[in-house]
Amino acid sequence: MSTPGTGKTMTWGAARSGTLLDREEWALTNAARTFDYLDYGKDSWSQDRHVAVKMAEASPGLAGQMLVHRKAREGVVDAVCRSFSQVIDLGCGLPAMRRAPHERGRVLWGSQARTVYVDHDLAALAAVRAWWEHPAQVRGYNVRVLDLDLRFPETLVNALGEHLDLSVPVGVISTLTLDHLQDEEVTGLVEALAARLAPGSGWGITHLSEMTGAVDVYTGQAQEQGADTRLVAREPEGLRKVFEAAGWGRWRGLSPRDPGGGEPPIAALTTLDASTHPDHPARVARSERSDLSASPVRPARSTEVD
Repeated sequence: MSTPGTGKTMTWGAARSGTLLDREEWALTNAARTFDYLDYGKDSWSQDRHVAVKMAEASPGLAGQMLVHRKAREGVVDAVCRSFSQVIDLGCGLPAMRRAPHERGRVLWGSQARTVYVDHDLAALAAVRAWWEHPAQVRGYNVRVLDLDLRFPETLVNALGEHLDLSVPVGVISTLTLDHLQDEEVTGLVEALAARLAPGSGWGITHLSEMTGAVDVYTGQAQEQGADTRLVAREPEGLRKVFEAAGWGRWRGLSPRDPGGGEPPIAALTTLDASTHPDHPARVARSERSDLSASPVRPARSTEVD
């Protein structure tokens, strides 16, 4: 599979066969493992690789968009971690070789850093807890991994309040996460966090842009298997309106560039407006701190993706 204009060929190989992998054929489609493979990771199973290849065939631009997304995600995570000592990674997925948010927070904030990873995929939870929550890995810093479904946002915000100080601004990260929620589920999640987080909180977002062919393949395969997962195609403007309607203003789109000239992924930063739910105690007490520029974030140009 090639990306137009690059002169290079990017290929996701067919599933390997072997004594241990022969037992994988029964596995259901798994979002974390499928996207780990699409992101050139190492933790996929044969069924996931099979679906990923079919997705790429249905949307030839997917390979280029996933490559661009890697850099877009780095820009989003870096901006959020530099702005906030408390960070929530929603739908964190499988650990990647790149530096994790809690590692960046440790460098930037030291012992003040707190990181909460959220997922409800069993494979992702097991791996994240082993790599990121284990005391030998995090060296005593504040890292928590929560088994929570983002489709139940009230349960999520209640759990976050047990591990983070929600009376001060926090940073939220969702990279290739909102893609797996229906429109009403995204709206519910965005509104629930807007109602509970302090003004000035920030949200860094990445999302596949359109890719309807890949979306149809993935969702169709999951439905055939009875798996409780899906993908939803969205455009940047529609996603921005959902956030702004809930009070997440000052939407700042990053500029990931696809060298092949294809459609880039959605990548943006947004800040919770102090005027949202003004009766919230934190909003009353901290309304003057609602501007993202008041937090120790780097200038906007440092968060752009080349």
